[in-house]
Amino acid sequence: MAYKSLKKLFYMDSSRDRFANNRRLAAERLNAESTFRTGMMTKEGELFLAVPHELSVLSEQTLRKERVLQGLQVSIPRIARGALVRSLVVDEVVCTNSLEGIHSTRRQISELLESAPSTNSESDKRFRELATLYLGLSRGQADCPKSLQDIRVIYDQVMAGEDLGQNAPDGKLFRRHAVEVIGEGGKTLHEGAQTEGEINGELGSMLALVSSPNVPELYSALISHYIFEYIHPFYDGNGRTGRYLLALYLSRPLSTITALSLSREIAENRAPYYKAFQEAEHPMNHGELTPFVLQMLQYVSAAQDRVIDNLVDKSLLLEKSETALAAAEKTLGLSKGEHNLLYLLVQHDLFAAFPDVRLDDAEGFMGMGRQSVRKYLGLLVERGLASQVGGRPLRFELSAAGRDLLEGE
Repeated sequence: MAYKSLKKLFYMDSSRDRFANNRRLAAERLNAESTFRTGMMTKEGELFLAVPHELSVLSEQTLRKERVLQGLQVSIPRIARGALVRSLVVDEVVCTNSLEGIHSTRRQISELLESAPSTNSESDKRFRELATLYLGLSRGQADCPKSLQDIRVIYDQVMAGEDLGQNAPDGKLFRRHAVEVIGEGGKTLHEGAQTEGEINGELGSMLALVSSPNVPELYSALISHYIFEYIHPFYDGNGRTGRYLLALYLSRPLSTITALSLSREIAENRAPYYKAFQEAEHPMNHGELTPFVLQMLQYVSAAQDRVIDNLVDKSLLLEKSETALAAAEKTLGLSKGEHNLLYLLVQHDLFAAFPDVRLDDAEGFMGMGRQSVRKYLGLLVERGLASQVGGRPLRFELSAAGRDLLEGE
């Protein structure tokens, strides 16, 4: 039997005592020995997480999938791993923007990550800073916030380049005035913390939760996402900041590639995401976050499945290409440099956001000077196995003939 929310059980109860039954069951769940209490009080009650067997099973399944993911990730070459992670960063930025109704493209984000900050326009700066944050997370270079000031620093990076106007934070760190989240028809869906003092206190509770050794990191990461969005500490940018923090916190108990896959899963199935917030705030649920955490874990699980399927398929294609490349080395008389360059192009073709490789990057990947890389590139172009696709900067990729050869066609 699926775990039922307090609200659902209330509406299933046709007795005269259903209000009393609802309060009694809420108290039982809150005070159960297995429950994780946050200590954060809301008008619905103290936020808490009960741990039914469904949550335990889903948590274990998530951790089992992590072992599968880690095995798949280490089985592919270093260049392929880097290309995969960078592709996930690009998707994460595009999808988290999409959830806020902000249009950005994969090519745009990819090029901004490659460009020098000094060359970016003001309109590009907002996307580049956010992408750089996620890229730092993917490299293990991002620290979880330890103070209110740290949260504000992250927000400033997420929103860099945005013209906030009247939506700029007007308190010491956060907003000073009350806000409402308005839905269709002008209906108020949510009211955030009313004062900056309340914001400070509630964010302090969130920071204490995610640093507590007594709460599993997987649970605290998901609970903190609800808390941050519930508080709504800024006038604008809460969604993007909250999802970055979610990815950051999830990267501790889970792999980076899982943490970088969640926004895409949410963006493609966004209705349950918004409904989960609304349900958690319903008065009849008395602050219970179990259904919310279950929903978010389902997103995590689905994101893992997507990445696992993708890695399995592309790993098989890479193995096939390696066999074909070894055969082509003999039949075509490829030099070692040509072989290595082709293998680089194969990995990018399969795992990167875009198949083209910059000459500068190829130098680093192959450990060769520019002239050597140019020489081998020229030989591959002459053989019809590679194509130049850009001049400034110089880019190249597998040609159609090269793909056919390495796919065994």
